[in-house]
Amino acid sequence: MYESRRFISLYLLFACGLLPIVAQAQYLGGVARDRETGQAIRAASITIGNLRTSTDASGRFGITGFISFPATLSVSHIGYEPVSLTLYSAPDTLLYLSLLSKTIGLAEVRILGKRNSVKDSLWMREEYADQFNFKPVKPWQALTLAPVGIGINLNVLFASFSREQKRAKILKAALIRDEHEDYVDRRYTKALIQAQTDIPDAELDVFHWFFRPTYEQLLGFSDYDLLMYIRDKYQDFSTRREAYPARVPGLVGGP
Repeated sequence: MYESRRFISLYLLFACGLLPIVAQAQYLGGVARDRETGQAIRAASITIGNLRTSTDASGRFGITGFISFPATLSVSHIGYEPVSLTLYSAPDTLLYLSLLSKTIGLAEVRILGKRNSVKDSLWMREEYADQFNFKPVKPWQALTLAPVGIGINLNVLFASFSREQKRAKILKAALIRDEHEDYVDRRYTKALIQAQTDIPDAELDVFHWFFRPTYEQLLGFSDYDLLMYIRDKYQDFSTRREAYPARVPGLVGGP
């Protein structure tokens, strides 16, 4: 009799909306972009409940897990104002998140926060310490020496081939790749190219894309080396323009 009453009470609470609805494992996907420029924002932190992920180089993210609705989805990134929104059910389309750059007001002067690759990298390392410090389990670590022979720890063996470990390795590689790309973006800029050359605006995108140095190259470049690199490449680019692409792949328009 007691169990019957308890079942009826819980049923009435759910029916009246007095208890939150617990969903099955849900997938939430979306993309984060700069509100002013429309550019993708990578390495933005996305959290909902106890689930967390980050955006990739194209600004996209995906979260899979058990989510209780209503739930608050929060987005944060250094240099941008944080964003929060309440979801009352699992969306059936991609979430488009628009982030506004942080600004600092000083008297009547409006100053845009200056990004710093070293500080960004340190923030990334701190924010995603677990992912950066991840060390995959090797299959041979499951083997142990025992007096009667060699023992096998099945838990360790299965973990070395688990889907979770594979995902963790992919995430770590993506974070390191994004960190390297961010470093290149901070040093090799269109503004720097224009300051060192008389390149026309119509050619700037092509030059910036085609002669983009690698992370490893830039590690060996001093600031002076980078300026000389840009000048040397532009001299060749301007004298042999027909040898290079007419436009950046993927951009609409162009000759």
